[in-house]
Amino acid sequence: MTTGRVVAQKRLVGAGFSRRDFLKMGGAGLAGATLLGTAGCGSIFGGGQGEGGGGSGSKVLNVNLRTEIDDLNSATTTDAVSFEVLVNTMEGLYRLDPDDKPIPAMADGVQTSNGDLTYTFTMRDGVTWSNGDPVTSQDFRYAWLKALDPETASEYSYIIAQFVEGATEYNAGEGSEEDVAIRAPDDKTLEVTLVAKSPFFLQLTTFPTYFPQQQEFVEQQGDEYAQDADALLFNGPYVMTEGSISSGGTTVLEKNDRYWDKANVFVERINMQAVKEEDTALNLYESGELDVTGLTGNNVQKYQDNPDFERQVEPTTFFGLMNHDDPVLGNLNIRKALMIGFDKKLLAEQILANGSEPAYALVPPSITPGPGGQTFREANGDLVPPDAGEGRQFWDQGVEELGEEPKITMLFGDDSVSRDVATFIQDQYSENLGADLEVQVLPFEAVLDRVANQDYQISFVSGWGADYNDPMTFLDLFLSSTPIYKTGFKNERFDQLISDAKTEGDEEARMQMMLDAEKILFDEAVLVPQYYRTRAYLRKPYLKNYVSHSFGGEPAFKFARIEGK
Repeated sequence: MTTGRVVAQKRLVGAGFSRRDFLKMGGAGLAGATLLGTAGCGSIFGGGQGEGGGGSGSKVLNVNLRTEIDDLNSATTTDAVSFEVLVNTMEGLYRLDPDDKPIPAMADGVQTSNGDLTYTFTMRDGVTWSNGDPVTSQDFRYAWLKALDPETASEYSYIIAQFVEGATEYNAGEGSEEDVAIRAPDDKTLEVTLVAKSPFFLQLTTFPTYFPQQQEFVEQQGDEYAQDADALLFNGPYVMTEGSISSGGTTVLEKNDRYWDKANVFVERINMQAVKEEDTALNLYESGELDVTGLTGNNVQKYQDNPDFERQVEPTTFFGLMNHDDPVLGNLNIRKALMIGFDKKLLAEQILANGSEPAYALVPPSITPGPGGQTFREANGDLVPPDAGEGRQFWDQGVEELGEEPKITMLFGDDSVSRDVATFIQDQYSENLGADLEVQVLPFEAVLDRVANQDYQISFVSGWGADYNDPMTFLDLFLSSTPIYKTGFKNERFDQLISDAKTEGDEEARMQMMLDAEKILFDEAVLVPQYYRTRAYLRKPYLKNYVSHSFGGEPAFKFARIEGK
């Protein structure tokens, strides 16, 4: 959905987005937006009735994208809406199954060698692009190198660079593409050598940045590549037949008759359009014009006893960022006070009220790998005291060190939920710290720009949705060498732990390095954890196999069925 942010800027997570979600999401409100939903019938989507035109056909879905598509070039895209289109029209070497496990897709299988550092993928027989050309190993090599090319300036280049031998140097402009360990010795074979053992590498190959591109077609299109349906080739379960980036209107996906697994694709057509307001979407759901819609705030309580109500735990953490280069926020005690000084439990239960859990650390509980049979969160525990009143001692000490009561402005998004969160946190800081902080409300993208330029003191429009199921997808955000977030934080010990963990072959040692690194983030009060997101939504009972992945793009309509409508 979500969204890591990131994602927006990808991969941030703002408002209800995931997967380096602000990055992946593009703008929207802070505390949980409408679920990327599917719909059955409805005049809002235009077209005729039945299977051919959108509307009420049992093999047609009408989907709420929430906002315009931003970028359909898999080498550069970061937002969740674009990810949703791509994950349904494109396919990597592997794809996630309904349980988020990687299964063969364009590849028929893989063999590992060289101490599990070298992966040799064999392409599936008969896989083709939507124009009938074969999908080859060279299409993958070309696309991955394009994402790594420093001239591409891909925000998601690191999701390949940090794992593949020679890729970091090439991406930094310090090496050549010939030194990158991605080889295509023939059209059916792709060989990839990693810098270190990565237990989640097959999962990474399902991620949109790892999707293939056909070099000849891309170069023919030039600057027009990926601008609209005619300027793309597809190799996934659906082809895009109508739509373009940044234009609004309707985007149409139709079943790909050349797809290798078309016999197991049951929805024939998907009509995509934006319904931006939650109340509007709820009205459409109640009138039978949407099959899925998200819930936030009071609507969660209103509908939680409805038989259509469902919750989904997500590997997503929302948090505030503090600018360490600001004269006031450079004070460690002030940062610690702000990190501790509001009641996370009250925020989750009374303001968000959607099942989200209070956050007292960075890596969420739903990231399952950890040491000794524990999850990472179980092993490292809470790193921020739950008693907000404990922040007062740090505030008083910080004020004494500064010599005066500081003036601090907090940035929030301008949607209604973000405004509620702003009021709550402002009141909590006053009550628990005796601090009078100002609130500045701005459009989502304006706040992102301020953070990107490090023109802020504390910003509450940040969060991250996991790109893959490992703590590293959160922890490496704060490396000083490649900071996703502009905070001014630099810590040699943290950098060394993360760097060592990325090349450590012993899993127990790797986990300990990451546990120690997360503790540093809170010893230094780098961020202000708010909540781990749980998404609440309504789903019509006739919509079966609705798969919303925790990682990468989603939802995956390949698995969907409509039965008994």
